[in-house]
Amino acid sequence: MRHGNINTKLKRQFSILLVTLLTFLPLYADPKKEEEAKVPPVPYEELDLFAKVYHYIQNHYVEEVDGKKVIEGAIDGMLRSLDPHSSFLRRDVYNELKVDTEGQFGGIGIEITIKDEVLTVVTPLEGTPAYKAKIEAGDKIIKIDGTPTREMSLADAVSKMRGKKGSKITLTLVREGKKQPFDVVLTREVIHIQSVRSELLEKQYGYVRINSFQEGTSRELTKALQRLGKGTLLKGLILDLRNNPGGLLDEAIAVVDSFLKEGVIVSTKSRDQETDRKLAQDDGNEPNYPIVLLINGGSASASEIVAGALQDHHKAVLLGTTTFGKGSVQTVYELDKGTALKLTIARYYTASGRSIQAEGIKPDIVATQEAPSSSESSQSSIREKDLKGHLEEEERKFAKEKESEIDHQKQLALNYLKGLEAFVPPQQK
Repeated sequence: MRHGNINTKLKRQFSILLVTLLTFLPLYADPKKEEEAKVPPVPYEELDLFAKVYHYIQNHYVEEVDGKKVIEGAIDGMLRSLDPHSSFLRRDVYNELKVDTEGQFGGIGIEITIKDEVLTVVTPLEGTPAYKAKIEAGDKIIKIDGTPTREMSLADAVSKMRGKKGSKITLTLVREGKKQPFDVVLTREVIHIQSVRSELLEKQYGYVRINSFQEGTSRELTKALQRLGKGTLLKGLILDLRNNPGGLLDEAIAVVDSFLKEGVIVSTKSRDQETDRKLAQDDGNEPNYPIVLLINGGSASASEIVAGALQDHHKAVLLGTTTFGKGSVQTVYELDKGTALKLTIARYYTASGRSIQAEGIKPDIVATQEAPSSSESSQSSIREKDLKGHLEEEERKFAKEKESEIDHQKQLALNYLKGLEAFVPPQQK
């Protein structure tokens, strides 16, 4: 077999690939500063190597291959080498992502990630088929409907789990403490993620749970607080962000702004060290009642922005366990033919300048979900520091909360607020 220089056909393929790959370069540029943007030098040698590999695959692989799938696979690999959160979104996956932010989609209701090259559950969403089936954070999904997930991308896994209402799906799980893998059969439902739900505790303490940050979350929060405060002056508020995987950054900022009159909410820093600070606006903030904010290992991303801001401004006491530790920001760039690129573009910092990447936010009061008299769980849930390729920061350990029939953390938060009753500002009495 001859292995000489690239032949004419290969050169033509290389030219096509070069044009394809160069379309990604403008994504890093700010359109407003297009004239000033510094375009990175094109790595011709590396692209030449890529073209050669593509040529041999197309001409000598044991079976005929789809060039489009090969290129998309190469893009997947390129993004996987960066960090766990950057990914290429095919048309169906991108459509599902847009549906997610609207709060309604067909599926089973779990947040997943890839840890040690294994598809792993971050958290089940409350009230969904996965939650009702008692799927747990940390469960490893080794098969979806009998198909091994070992080489499956996160986007493909999400796509396989989505489906029509009433259709069934079988997940094969591995769980710490169980000797053998086991199957869980679930029936897909139209997942309506109720972003905010609330209740009044003992007729004077508000409880608000935010399940995810989606379009309209801050508006729903405002309405919930108005309902809770109608006809009574709240003596305190429990804000529950446990197992909230995050969502829209703007909604998280608006939620924080509901409780702050001034100061930095969050700041982001990009690769060129440019810092963008989001400040609170004094426009109809909530009364100055004490707040206990509940967090755990399933509190991630936008949830951590809220928790970090309220903690740094001494506006809330954080109760629970250390959060997930995702201190990076992703932006979605629309590409051709309905596809998109989700790319990590910045790190974010809390109001005081803390980076929580791979470290998480530590609660002021450490409390697991177990009853004080029960034994501690030895299982560990998934956090940013456990993900292959995560952005580096100082790491530390934390323990997973065990599901319980009684919400001990919520009860502890209520007891804490009741203990502060004597310190409620006079205008609240």
